[in-house]
Amino acid sequence: MLSNNDRTLTVLEALLKDVNGCALSQLSTDLDIPKSAMHRLLSSMKDMGYIYQDELSQHYKLTLKIASMGLTYLSSRSITETFQPLLNQLAEESAELVRLGLIENENIIWIAKAQGSKSGLKYDPDSGSVAYLPASSCGLTYLSALNEADFLRLAEREGFEKANLFGPNTPKNLEELKVLVQASKDRGYGLIQDTYELGMTAMAKVILNPHTGIPFGTVSIAGPSVRLNEKRVEELAPALLETVEKVSQIIHLSQY
Repeated sequence: MLSNNDRTLTVLEALLKDVNGCALSQLSTDLDIPKSAMHRLLSSMKDMGYIYQDELSQHYKLTLKIASMGLTYLSSRSITETFQPLLNQLAEESAELVRLGLIENENIIWIAKAQGSKSGLKYDPDSGSVAYLPASSCGLTYLSALNEADFLRLAEREGFEKANLFGPNTPKNLEELKVLVQASKDRGYGLIQDTYELGMTAMAKVILNPHTGIPFGTVSIAGPSVRLNEKRVEELAPALLETVEKVSQIIHLSQY
């Protein structure tokens, strides 16, 4: 039998799923809690300010207190603390390295990571470095989100002199870079193979700030090409896109 605390949390979860609220009888049926006990729970939650009863429909609905508590919690945490659970989840699902890149001064800085590979080959560079945009999956997805003028300006800033320091598929000129960026737009995420490093594949999706539409950061999955092949990339794409969507939702509700 659930305790009163467990029942309260169950009611909160049920009301979170329905913005139109729910009647006492429906909650009682759905959660298998007797009406008398449900009435006591709802009355207590109402007294504490977590719910209210709509005068017209008589449905019970959540107040903004829960949202306010969530925003207070988010505002007290750092970016890495906030998003780390999502990185951990994606790393576990992909069994590869997952990284969060933050865009500052039009540079991508890897600030957090989660390693999903438990054995065998691992790709696990240090965080804190700045990505070379033309050769990285996060760079390609970032560039794909820019207008033509900003793209050309950043391409010129990055230059192509560094191409020989990276993998053989690194673009050697503007035209080659344009092809990769367009492919990122068409695909919905950036993808590289033997580009940043020989034998390494990576995929990344840009995070847009929902308040401004400006690129906020990137989420990437990277690993050995022998594991992260074309089929595996296609399998992981939905999970990558879903993670970025969840990050965007958090940004929408937070101060970032």
